[in-house]
Amino acid sequence: MKILFDETFTSNDGKRKSRNIWYGYADISVDGMYGKSIKLTEDFMDNLCEIIKNDLSTNAVNVPTETNWYFYGSAVTQDAIGDNIRPTIMVRERSDEFITNFNISDHDFAVNIDAILLFKADFEKRLASH
Repeated sequence: MKILFDETFTSNDGKRKSRNIWYGYADISVDGMYGKSIKLTEDFMDNLCEIIKNDLSTNAVNVPTETNWYFYGSAVTQDAIGDNIRPTIMVRERSDEFITNFNISDHDFAVNIDAILLFKADFEKRLASH
């Protein structure tokens, strides 16, 4: 994975400071019988947790009110109507609470949603215990 951008934005009233970090080229897709699908492993979760932990530690002086991460997959697949879909994992930390969301293709939803939901739940638990 490679960091693409690391930007901090302050709200107009100065009360919120949002740090946003984009990473690209995460190797999370595998070829399947009907196209690429997302492959989420324990090693990948470990890697994401380490990245997030390290990014949070770089804010010791100028702490944002929230931090958002965007992890883009390296491969794209198509949905049923031909649109390109790049799997993306998004994480938000605010007040020591983590929320994750996944952008996935319809194919991933059909064949992987149970594994994705398990990964999401484990990932959020692990992040909360950092």
